[in-house]
Amino acid sequence: MLRLKDFYPILKESYYPRLRTVKFNFHLHRKGMIKDTVHTTVLDSVYMRGVEALKERDYKRAVTLLRPYSCYNTAIAYVCMGYDNSALEILERLPRSAKRDYMLAVVYGRLGDDRRALEHFISSVGQDESMRYRGNLDPEIGILIKKYGIFN
Repeated sequence: MLRLKDFYPILKESYYPRLRTVKFNFHLHRKGMIKDTVHTTVLDSVYMRGVEALKERDYKRAVTLLRPYSCYNTAIAYVCMGYDNSALEILERLPRSAKRDYMLAVVYGRLGDDRRALEHFISSVGQDESMRYRGNLDPEIGILIKKYGIFN
């Protein structure tokens, strides 16, 4: 009998579990199916031109180029052009971050919703203390800081 041999515990603990494992590989496809995912290493030149326009402070061109992209840079372009509601729609869908919350504070401040502007500014500072100093230098946020006596 195998189980009476000295090597049986090693065999039972090490080799049997591996022998009982079943691995299935499924390769699903249909005749005539077209692959729907494309991977590329080519940069999106339109997006990069939009970012470049932002850097050059050509906000009108930046908005035109970045409009199809729902990202932080598009929201910045909208804010710079005064399209606050469009910027708000994008910013609220983005993942929470100090920069996103700071920009939401600016947008809500412009829209006259001081309560939400303060909430987002305080959230921004909670995530990144440097936003506190940025807020003091920013005229739009600085007004809220003084008006409500934040950080006194």
